[in-house]
Amino acid sequence: MGIINTIVQFVMDLGGGVFLPFTIIIMGLLFKMNIFESMRNGLRVSAGFLGINVVLNMLIAGLQPAIDYYAQFGQGGGFTIVDIGWEGMSAIAWSTSFALIIVPLGMILNFVLIKFRFTRTMDIDVWNYFHMIIGGSMLYYVLTLAGMSAVPAYVLAVLFALATVVAVLVFADRIAPMWQEHYGLPGTTCCNHDMIYLLGIDWVVCKILDKIPGVNKIHIDVQWFSDKLGSFGESSVLTFFVGILLSVLTRQSLAGTLTLSVTLAAAVILMPKVVSLLMEGMLPVSKAARAYFKKKLGDDYEILIGMDEALALGDQTGIQLVGIMIPIAIAIAFLPGVHMFPLSTLGSMIYITCACSLFAKGDIFKTMVASAAVLVYKTYINSWMAPIATQLAFSAGFITSTSTMVSGSTTAEFNCVLVGILGKVLHIW
Repeated sequence: MGIINTIVQFVMDLGGGVFLPFTIIIMGLLFKMNIFESMRNGLRVSAGFLGINVVLNMLIAGLQPAIDYYAQFGQGGGFTIVDIGWEGMSAIAWSTSFALIIVPLGMILNFVLIKFRFTRTMDIDVWNYFHMIIGGSMLYYVLTLAGMSAVPAYVLAVLFALATVVAVLVFADRIAPMWQEHYGLPGTTCCNHDMIYLLGIDWVVCKILDKIPGVNKIHIDVQWFSDKLGSFGESSVLTFFVGILLSVLTRQSLAGTLTLSVTLAAAVILMPKVVSLLMEGMLPVSKAARAYFKKKLGDDYEILIGMDEALALGDQTGIQLVGIMIPIAIAIAFLPGVHMFPLSTLGSMIYITCACSLFAKGDIFKTMVASAAVLVYKTYINSWMAPIATQLAFSAGFITSTSTMVSGSTTAEFNCVLVGILGKVLHIW
């Protein structure tokens, strides 16, 4: 067990930018591509993945002064829960024994479901299995506290995690057409578990807005600004001025204002380019996979490559709204009943806005309203789930005391919420 833990930890420490190209190379060879073509594709995917991380870290660093300004209002203001973000929740997941069994079983299950045509999606995003692992871990914790013995609780937890794998694959199949069209990502789909509630809320909000007279006539997108304002309406220029507005609201210095504004504008320009680089490596693999499965299973068979939601970060509407949504997220954090200041959410705002652009079809108004609805949901659920998240973190050895509660964005996902409801019903927390 110790050796397996060491191997898993080594792989996870490599990071996606290093491990992912080897996954792509192996896939290329499995789908009858030659070694050098597979290497080229793998290295392009690696360059795109690392490029996304560089631009994202640059964006977070640029926004940090504004985030810090708002964070000071949360100190001593009734925020009793520490936001450890998805990063902290993933660390908890990977430190449990469930990681050793759910990942290989999930990958085998994925292959079987493809073979029997239950799904078209091949999920190669190994890191994001932590979403399934955390739900299984929570269920095991709740069941054992409810008095169930360890073995049946463990089996049920694993089955629950595998059922979540199936749900994610079904979701990935359903969103694939819109995903590919809106983000310009042919042959791919998204296998991130959190996208289920993000896009679910996005879909509901957009449907409601389309039914409201007057409101359903509002259509503002990036192209509208360009058509009306010319070069001034170009996304990078508009984003620059959004940065200035955010800087004024957070009382930045002149140097800080320029840094924040230029960083936001640069992210709008760079993110689509690094995403396209990643796709240069993914498209040949996707085509080879489809050709391979068609040969094996028939001409009517199609394979989709399931990837991280980071592929959507090139959406210009989403990037443009990041600066606007940060003050809105802060205002939501001060609503009654909220006990966690959403520091991690502020730093990862771009994931929310770019996702909510999908059913809004790039409409800035709809994307903003949908993003705000997501923030309300996440803010309350993260606070509500803190007791069970804290106990799990303590049981996994991630924290040494339960005197201070912790939570993170992952607890808002449907598998965790279902376990949370079960825990309440059983009076576990």
